[in-house]
Amino acid sequence: MTPRPEFVLQLTARGKLRIIAKRAPPLPQLNTPLRVIVIDENSAHGFALAVFDFDHGCKLAYYEKLRPENHGYRRQLTALLQSFANAPSGEKRTQLSQLLPEELAKALTPELAHELTHTARRKERRSNDEFVRRFTAHVRKLVREAHRRGAAVVILVDPINSETLRGTGLQGTLLRARRSLANLAHYEGTPYIELRATGKQCPLCGSWSIEVKRTRRARVYECRRCGVAWDRDKGALYNLVTKYFEKKKKERHYGTSALAERALASLKEWLSKHSKALER
Repeated sequence: MTPRPEFVLQLTARGKLRIIAKRAPPLPQLNTPLRVIVIDENSAHGFALAVFDFDHGCKLAYYEKLRPENHGYRRQLTALLQSFANAPSGEKRTQLSQLLPEELAKALTPELAHELTHTARRKERRSNDEFVRRFTAHVRKLVREAHRRGAAVVILVDPINSETLRGTGLQGTLLRARRSLANLAHYEGTPYIELRATGKQCPLCGSWSIEVKRTRRARVYECRRCGVAWDRDKGALYNLVTKYFEKKKKERHYGTSALAERALASLKEWLSKHSKALER
């Protein structure tokens, strides 16, 4: 039986009450049908997410890039408002007049600038919180959809290096989304695994001999050896799945090793038949 969740009442740092639901069902054995949810973090763009389903073969069932709201304009405005609140000047008021309605810029005082700064920051926090909520709900839907049809689920994440992430505009949002995802996996009884992969290696032959083509929407690589072209994010996701099954293949448990070997063969067969799928 699936264990019932336990509910814990917590007091937040802001003095609000929240209810936390905890549940830890046993992790399922690796078996088919199997859904592998793969997520690649990007410090500039958010997440690339793909779903590979394995049963009688393999198929790419879903792909999407999930981007939080761009706060560039709001952050520029917030920085100018904070600067004006600390040391008002005619030059700063002129700069703000290009970002604010004319009447508001003329009536601006240090006190009002301070109030507007806090309002802008609250809006950014609410927007980022909503993105984390929607992202987690989206992954939960994909997990439960697979569970309803009797499939096992594995969640693979390629986390950004902490040094790369530090100081970026999405640092806090991506880290909170990752924690939320790990909690979701624990609650749903789904393995959550962090691995590193690259989008620069050819998904088909493993070659590093590549050429780069830039399009309006993405960076596309092309293998000089086998001619396969791929979007960098899609290539990273595909290579992450490959790396996961290669690790499983080395395990001593015969059933796991045999399943991983079949999954790798299915993955290569799918890519051979649908080589354009990683490019579009």
